[in-house]
Amino acid sequence: MDDQTFQLNRQHLMAKKTSQHQQAQSANPRPDQLGLNGVGFLLGNAHRARRRVWEAELADLGLSAPQAAILRLITAEPGCGIRDLARRVGTDPMNARRIVQSLLESGLCEPRPDPHDARRRPLYPTPRGNHLAHVVADRARQDEQNLVKALGEAGYDSLVNALRNLITHQEK
Repeated sequence: MDDQTFQLNRQHLMAKKTSQHQQAQSANPRPDQLGLNGVGFLLGNAHRARRRVWEAELADLGLSAPQAAILRLITAEPGCGIRDLARRVGTDPMNARRIVQSLLESGLCEPRPDPHDARRRPLYPTPRGNHLAHVVADRARQDEQNLVKALGEAGYDSLVNALRNLITHQEK
C-alpha cells in the first residue's frame, strides 16, 4: 500500500469514526439537551422524593399524603366542599371526591347538611379526624424543621419563596 492510499484510508476511517460519534451523540444526547436539568424535571424528582419521605412518616397513621392534606384542610376550614378542597390541593374534583370518600369510610370526617343549599354537603372533621389532623400537623412541622436543618435557614426561605413565585407565575 502506498503512502497516498494509506492517507486516504486513514481519512476515510477518521470520517467514519466522527460520523459514528455524532450519530451516537444525537442518539444519546446529554441530559441538559433533554431538559433533565430544568426546573420542571427537577421539581418532579424533588416532589417524588419528598412524597416518599412523607408517606413513610404517615404510614403508621394509615394515611396517604393526599388523605393527610385533605384531612388537614377539612380540619383547618370546617364546612369546605369537595371543589374547594380539589382546588386547594391542586387536583381534580373526582380525585378529591375519591380521597374524601376514603376519609368518610374511615370515620375521619363527615358531611353535614347546608342550611342555605340543600345540594351542598360541607365536610367537617370528626373528633378522631380532628385529633389525627393535629398529629399530622405536628409531624409536618418536625419534617419542615428537618428541611431547614438540611438546607439552612436562608436556603429554605429562598426555596419556599421561589416555589411560591413559581406557583403564582404558573397560575396566570
